Amino acid sequence: MLRRMIENWQQKAKLIVPPENTGILASRGGLLGPAFFPEGLGLQNPCQIEFPDIVAIGHNFGCEDYRNEIEAAGREDDKATWRNLIKTLSDAHVKVDSCYMTNWFVGLQPGDKQIGEFLLHPHPRFEADCQRLLMAQLEGIRPAAILLLGLPIVNLVHKIMPALRPWSTCSNWREVDRSVIGPVAYGVKIPGTEVKVNVVALLHPSFSPSNQRHRRSLYSVPKPEVEMICKAIEGLPISAK
Repeated sequence: MLRRMIENWQQKAKLIVPPENTGILASRGGLLGPAFFPEGLGLQNPCQIEFPDIVAIGHNFGCEDYRNEIEAAGREDDKATWRNLIKTLSDAHVKVDSCYMTNWFVGLQPGDKQIGEFLLHPHPRFEADCQRLLMAQLEGIRPAAILLLGLPIVNLVHKIMPALRPWSTCSNWREVDRSVIGPVAYGVKIPGTEVKVNVVALLHPSFSPSNQRHRRSLYSVPKPEVEMICKAIEGLPISAK
């Protein structure tokens, strides 16, 4: 049931038309090994049956060349983003299969441009299509916790979770950590759904191992983001390793 549901979302992702005159390419889906949604199924084990307890949300999958590289290799879990995210979860005593990895935006940047702005200018139709698909995923999975991967997503998330608006104007991690919410928000409702979750604002996993010092304004421990995840899942029915 889980795989069938995700594959249905992939079909919907492929139907989302990229913004005109941006060069962004439509989602292709179809990656069979571990890879972020929508190009992959967002699962470490694509054949798993149990629904994940946690959803991790990145910004976008990346560029066309990167996607082709993942297709040739058969998996994405050896890349820094996936590898570091799983290590962080492991340090928080959460098993890999408890996490579903997805993205805010569908589509691929053209060529080999893997970093930089994905959407240079607002595009209401495209943004609304992507948000509806993301909300469908959250409502389908009904996670106990959500991990936001990177400041751009932390700034955007109020669009589907208005309670997180204080994060929308934060220009750095110190501002996130010192906001009225702090780095972990509890019992956040997603309007239009029955989902109520704890949400954690995290560095993008590609950069988190060497940048944990930027998150120590509240937790003066070697790995403050592990502490944040532990706080977010405390008392929740999260599957342990």
